[in-house]
Amino acid sequence: MAHKQDSFTGNHGTRIDYDIWTPDGDPVAVLVLAHGLGEHARRYDHVVARLLDLGIVVYAPDHRGHGRSGGKRVELKEWRDFTDDLHRVFGIARAAHPGLPVYLLGHSMGGAIALDYALGHQADLAGLILSGPAVDVTSGTPAVVVAIGKIVGKYLPGLPVENLDANLVSRDPKVVAAYNADPLVHHGKVPAGIARGMILNAESLPARLPSLTLPLLLLHGEQDGLAKVDGSRMIASTAGTADLTYKEYPGLYHEIFNEPEQDEVLDDVVGWLKAHLS
Repeated sequence: MAHKQDSFTGNHGTRIDYDIWTPDGDPVAVLVLAHGLGEHARRYDHVVARLLDLGIVVYAPDHRGHGRSGGKRVELKEWRDFTDDLHRVFGIARAAHPGLPVYLLGHSMGGAIALDYALGHQADLAGLILSGPAVDVTSGTPAVVVAIGKIVGKYLPGLPVENLDANLVSRDPKVVAAYNADPLVHHGKVPAGIARGMILNAESLPARLPSLTLPLLLLHGEQDGLAKVDGSRMIASTAGTADLTYKEYPGLYHEIFNEPEQDEVLDDVVGWLKAHLS
């Protein structure tokens, strides 16, 4: 296994840092990993290890404003800045590994980014894996509050609007403690710009999802208190793909890759990839 870190300059001159993990021997596929809101790619090292065992090259960027990448912390001007950065990563990966099938895995906000990207680039992808995608972000919120939130997010994108409860990340107290102590994790409030981007993306999905024909693995913790499971249920019932695997994990919280049952979850991801690579 080989590992290196690199970077490129994204929209608005923002530096985007990313990791490349290469397995021993000839790789069989490429996978790009999109992490969640406020965190960073190196929290997925244990996930990457399982993918490397399959012979998959993994590219894992830190989103702008996250982790080691540049930009104001967790601040976003336009949602497409995220997807444009992801597109650059895919271009780098394809240039380095021409001819290999390419997969995309996204968790939480990264799942929302991944789904949006996949809907616009299906011909370039071999499959999509979503973990707790954050696509139900306004249910239960009055319409007027949502409308005001979108306006505030457009003109005051850095305005702090909402805290995330770290205790809802995982049922494992060691995971929560590590999350709280991680200096690369954003521990402040979610800014209005990212909230606006997530709302606008979510609002676009019901009309777009019937066009999704990619193989899709959709996974969600049934007790997810940060990204509502109803979002994944909506994807499962609306997506047009005939190759859909949907699984809810009873009792699991938001970060299903960091729950006590993580081995079961990772076995499901590995099994799905094996079936689609064969």
